[in-house]
Amino acid sequence: MIRVLVTCVGSGVGQSIIDSLNLKRDYKIIGCDGNRNVYANSFCDKFYTVRSLYAEGYIGELIKICKINNIDIVIPGHDHELTLFAKNLTEFESNGIKVLVSEPTITEISRDKQDWYTYFASRGCKIVPTLSVKEFNLNIDTSIFPAIVKPSGGSASQGISIVNTIEDLKGLKEEDIIQPYLFPQESDPNFDAIKKAVKNGDFIQKSEISIQILMNKDSKHTATFISKNTLKNGVPVFVDPINPTTFEYLDEILKFVPFLEEKKVKGPVNIQGRITPNGLFFFEMNMRFTGITGNRALLGFNEVDYLVRNFLDKPASIEGYAINKVGVRQVACTSIPKIKSTTDKKIATILGAGSSVGQHFINTLNLNQYSKIYLIARVTSIKKYTTLFKDAKFEIVADTDNKLTACFTQSDVLLNFVSALAFHDDELKYDAIRYIYKMIPKIAKAKIPKIINISSQSVYDQNENISKTEEFNTVSKTSYAFQKLIIEDFFTSINQHSVLTKVINLRFSRILNTNNIEQLGFFGVIISNYINGKETTIGNPNNNTNLIDITDVCSAIAYTLETNLDNSTLNVGGQDVSMKEFCEVVKNHLPQNNNVILYGDDTSVKSSSMINADKILSLGWKPKNSLKDIIRAIIKNNN
Repeated sequence: MIRVLVTCVGSGVGQSIIDSLNLKRDYKIIGCDGNRNVYANSFCDKFYTVRSLYAEGYIGELIKICKINNIDIVIPGHDHELTLFAKNLTEFESNGIKVLVSEPTITEISRDKQDWYTYFASRGCKIVPTLSVKEFNLNIDTSIFPAIVKPSGGSASQGISIVNTIEDLKGLKEEDIIQPYLFPQESDPNFDAIKKAVKNGDFIQKSEISIQILMNKDSKHTATFISKNTLKNGVPVFVDPINPTTFEYLDEILKFVPFLEEKKVKGPVNIQGRITPNGLFFFEMNMRFTGITGNRALLGFNEVDYLVRNFLDKPASIEGYAINKVGVRQVACTSIPKIKSTTDKKIATILGAGSSVGQHFINTLNLNQYSKIYLIARVTSIKKYTTLFKDAKFEIVADTDNKLTACFTQSDVLLNFVSALAFHDDELKYDAIRYIYKMIPKIAKAKIPKIINISSQSVYDQNENISKTEEFNTVSKTSYAFQKLIIEDFFTSINQHSVLTKVINLRFSRILNTNNIEQLGFFGVIISNYINGKETTIGNPNNNTNLIDITDVCSAIAYTLETNLDNSTLNVGGQDVSMKEFCEVVKNHLPQNNNVILYGDDTSVKSSSMINADKILSLGWKPKNSLKDIIRAIIKNNN
């Protein structure tokens, strides 16, 4: 998986880069910004709050983050980083880090609108005439009016003034630049609105042409996206794609390409212009991605994905766009967790609290850590839940209740125990699958920080007689295994929509509740029969399993709740044991000395559900109950 660091993700450009990468979700996205409370935070796999990009040590801090996270490539999210990163390119590359930026010469030219005009206009590109206010005042030519005055190195349309008369120039900075205002053609639907606004000294941005030229890592022109944009306060809010192959002024755009290639430009080049009565004229260039990069990606032109892969020498392609769609940008809303406080209590939501494991876990839960626990129940189970869960911290909510979404959005953690048992009819398993499926869209939109799903080792191939790790291939040879796998997939898919959410699937081995003889199945029958002198034949004594006590199951879930984990799947088990070994331990713990346990002659292993739980053990959790402890408890309760 490619690991990307995106800087200044709180900017419109940084957010747009994140949006583009998240369309595919085959990137590990590390974001950073000087402010933690930014929209993009909840769309990054990991987020860092860093010093100002203007502060000493900024580059060193970024390189340190890159090393910690094994970053492959850095993408700048702010205009002012372009030259800074370009000048420090050697330092990044000496640490094995690529930077999606061009060399500094042309970047510096593009950052100063007057230098940009001088360089490209002299080479035949149709740049709107540009000079400084100071220079203009020395030789005033009123034929330029109406004009536009703006900072030479500005961005996002900040600091712009409309000038209709010499009087309007008073008080404006001499170092700013002045350009004749570019009116669109009279046939343009926005012509009258623009004409009226300019006359009143107002600045509106409609009918602007935005061109995104992509230069690959070898400084070769690869692709072009053209759109007609409407902006509000400098921010594009409407993007209407234009087919480059039929665009009347494509040749004017392509005039830039030879000079970009000559200057070894790499990455994105954004050029802004307007179609005037005298053709297409350009008024700005930026050597970076833009605020509508995410819109272009949604329209099928994912320039970030292409360039990242290209810079890293991986297969990459980009062509075409959606011909029947337009891009729209408006205000968006999201949420992120607070910085943790030792006094804050959590809100939890539990699905399947009425299950055997769910009930046992809730009985061991430290309620003092929670301000509220929502228990989601089917309408038919409300009465049962009301009887089982009486503490004031619990709020029982029907799965059809209008409050369901509010429960999810308020929650810090969600636990899922919903599942039909292995011996249940397939109909119940399919019902459990559909139940979770219907919940997933609401859960994904709620951006719950942590989700723990209770799964099973049954997803592994029982014909393989080895102790399976989490990396072992999964199979769905039974309806029970399929149920567990598809529910895992449902919850894991939430990361496609909510990167912030950490999903942990816990694959438990055979759970034994020693207080519930009926739940023990075969393992309870063996002990009961032995105590009562009833003969039992073990057909395949070398079949293997892994047994874990219900109290250790609850302990593992509690540990996962309290531990900061990334998205992960963890095997949780107790002790691997064959059927024969289990029976021999039973014999050693009972005073009876009879021969009622018989072993079949078939020594082959027909079924093996052993699992390797080293991963969770390495994190610091371990079971407390051994096989002998489990057997002693079963014997005690059986008597």
